[in-house]
Amino acid sequence: MIHDFLEADLTDLSWLISTRELSSAEAVTAALERLRAIEPELNAFITVLDEQAHAAAKAADDEIARGQHRGPLHGVPITIKDMFATAGVRTTGASKILLDWVPDFDAHVVERLHTAGAIIIGKTNLDEFGHGGTSTLSHFGPVHNPWNTERIAGGSSGGSAAAVAARIGPLSYGTETGSSVRRPASYCGVVGFKPTFGIISRYGSFRGAWSQDHVGIFARSVKDIALGLDVTAGYDGRDPSSVQQDSPSYASHLDGNIKGLRVAVPRPFLEGTDSAVKEAFDAALKTLAEAGCVIEDLDIPELSYAAMTSMMTSAAESAGINRRWFRERHQDFVPHVARGLAFGMTITASEYLTVQRARHRIRQALRQAYEKIDLIVSPTTPRVAPPISEGVKGNGDDTRHVSYNHSNLLRFPSMLGLPGCSVPCGISPDKMPMGMQLIGAWFADQTVLNTALAYQSRTDWHRQKPAVDR
Repeated sequence: MIHDFLEADLTDLSWLISTRELSSAEAVTAALERLRAIEPELNAFITVLDEQAHAAAKAADDEIARGQHRGPLHGVPITIKDMFATAGVRTTGASKILLDWVPDFDAHVVERLHTAGAIIIGKTNLDEFGHGGTSTLSHFGPVHNPWNTERIAGGSSGGSAAAVAARIGPLSYGTETGSSVRRPASYCGVVGFKPTFGIISRYGSFRGAWSQDHVGIFARSVKDIALGLDVTAGYDGRDPSSVQQDSPSYASHLDGNIKGLRVAVPRPFLEGTDSAVKEAFDAALKTLAEAGCVIEDLDIPELSYAAMTSMMTSAAESAGINRRWFRERHQDFVPHVARGLAFGMTITASEYLTVQRARHRIRQALRQAYEKIDLIVSPTTPRVAPPISEGVKGNGDDTRHVSYNHSNLLRFPSMLGLPGCSVPCGISPDKMPMGMQLIGAWFADQTVLNTALAYQSRTDWHRQKPAVDR
């Protein structure tokens, strides 16, 4: 049984709380009850913050009663990936190594959420330290997909995607190094957005690969994504990659008028896409064309080595970050993660630098492409979420396979720091969600969000419920 208001998006839930038609305490209690009821099926959480959440909800209700409403997240129950440091609350990264670590500081994202009055009710499960694409590589066990609990939720931010899909709060924050927001969003049938590199500070979040890590957001509507971005975006001198920027106002600038937008489809890289996914994507393209977009085909040959370039970069940087722990406690890593780190340590400096030259060539090719187009669109993933029993190979995007490969399309946005959004675009014959990704040029975040909004306003795929709700 689910409370009706848990079906509400962030905008509506916020209005109910701000007008005191619904108390934050009631919303938080319902979200926690929902969490406890289905968590045995999902395993989406590592830490649940019952006591802290109830106290914060009471404080929010008291402030709102005094007329001190802080904004759209005030009093709203949300969740965060267990990659973000939380003062006084254990932060594990889904690893045995930090099983009992309790930091004495908050990550940038957590600071901003506290300032906005959001109520963090739990920290979500993931692949260990973000090293994976399935959310099965966790010391705490695999995350299960709300649409079919025998399927993966995607990774590494699978717990966050599953929580939003299962109506455990309207908003969740995750991280992405290779596709860790967009992939689980597609597999779980929610919206996932990764902004331009540097828009949201990474201070206080674990590093997967320092030159590719991003903070991302999950929600069921594009407007909610924009509201969540407004709260957390902004310059932070503690993150060397943080960029100077105007005060965030993405939500107020949302505009579904996308007539004349130039949208490009990298057709050669769609080879091997499942027929159901291709059919859903073609229908989504038709919707964008009806909204006024100009659709054209595009081939960027340099993308054919994006996956390998991303993988090599991530492997080398991850090995550097984890070198001490690996030397002293390698037996405590999840075995598949340990093997990946061991591989990263075999990459030489000359190999890493050669890979960065390839990265530069890909970046230059994309810069030239974006002089002629506004967005690149493709299926987010070439197939729906595979069974947990297939393990990490079930994703079907082994970067060691050369030539045209859909994993190139998943990985290049994070590798180059481009804004990307996955939106639900269909349901497969076996009742699993499918997604379309929209990739913009650097700092064209508003264009990406506007296009996602325009598509979502013409479809209702984002309103479909997973099996856990049926």
